[in-house]
Amino acid sequence: MDKESKVSKFIVFKIGENLIALLVSDVIKVVDCYAIATRQTTMGLVQLGKHIIKLLDLHQQLSSGDLPQQCNQPILVITRNSQGELCGISVDEPPDLLELPLEFFRLLPQSFRYEKPGNEMLSHVAVISHKEVTKTIFLLDIKGTISLWNQHQLAE
Repeated sequence: MDKESKVSKFIVFKIGENLIALLVSDVIKVVDCYAIATRQTTMGLVQLGKHIIKLLDLHQQLSSGDLPQQCNQPILVITRNSQGELCGISVDEPPDLLELPLEFFRLLPQSFRYEKPGNEMLSHVAVISHKEVTKTIFLLDIKGTISLWNQHQLAE
């Protein structure tokens, strides 16, 4: 690896069988969802303090499982969408913090992004090999995700 490589920090979490990454700069907070989970969630919204957070149901979109849209996973990753609204992603385990060179990530082909529902939320992929283990990590395009959903709704 060359000394000029730009390294960025990512949080990486598992959704179904997929490893999903978000730039640390896009993450506002990672919180224990237990306190939220004991409260009622309504229409994919949850209250955290004085804030209303929209839950992004990545489990339904990116995995074969059909989990309900609620905060039933123990960890909530809070970020903002392209309109600046708070969004939460429920994950089963605390995310890992990884430093990866940006050059590891490759743009996903457009055909892949529209091959099945949910893929349009992913923008790049990195294949990381360490010892005898290879991991594929997809970069979540959180800003573009909401824009794409809005475009699909307008087209219908």
